[in-house]
Amino acid sequence: MRAAVRVPVVLMTVVIGAAGAVSCSNQNSPGSAAPHRSKAAASGPEPSEERTAPRAADLPKHPVSGDKRPGLGTADTMATGYTGKDFLAGLSKDWKLKLGKPVEQEMPDGKKRTYVHGRGGNGVSVSAGYADHENMSSLLCRTGANQPDGPDFLAACTRLDVAGVDHGKASSWLKQARKETDSLYEKRVAETGNKKEYVVSGVFTSGPVTMILHRAYDKYSLRILGGAVAQRN
Repeated sequence: MRAAVRVPVVLMTVVIGAAGAVSCSNQNSPGSAAPHRSKAAASGPEPSEERTAPRAADLPKHPVSGDKRPGLGTADTMATGYTGKDFLAGLSKDWKLKLGKPVEQEMPDGKKRTYVHGRGGNGVSVSAGYADHENMSSLLCRTGANQPDGPDFLAACTRLDVAGVDHGKASSWLKQARKETDSLYEKRVAETGNKKEYVVSGVFTSGPVTMILHRAYDKYSLRILGGAVAQRN
């Protein structure tokens, strides 16, 4: 029996734009709590507290600094039957990644997830998560911001072979997201003098997945989530 490993909150929970923000400058959220309503006034059942998928139009399109990032819920299965096994095998071969055996990790909420981690000699790394221990629910790809082939590695991660993902649009989004994220990062460093600034790109949604690019100091983290859902406040 595999021992459960406790991991930080930030491992596979994305801290990306919130539903209700249509741009970086728009801070209003239509998803705010509705006025209090007594049980006597209710004409029917109370709304479900289950999380619902955000509309693409409600997600931020431009980068924000880390202190302004709202949150999305935990990733869900990308597609029934999609294990990502062949994709990970190809990625590891092309980028000389050494993939470890699946490990079960206990999350802060007590639930357990299965992960497959891989690392290459050139500093790139990958982590695939499985919400139901079988079908892929998330993919995290990391590389150095100054690594020459880093952008190519991140682009390779956007080509995961789950049905419904538009790889052409994903590639174009990544190029623009990296450009805008770098620009905001440099602006923040110039303003604060702190080279350890943290910024988050706008969000890209295609088919069953949501993509977001993080830059923290000299590292890029590309997070690809299946069925990412907005948290109710």
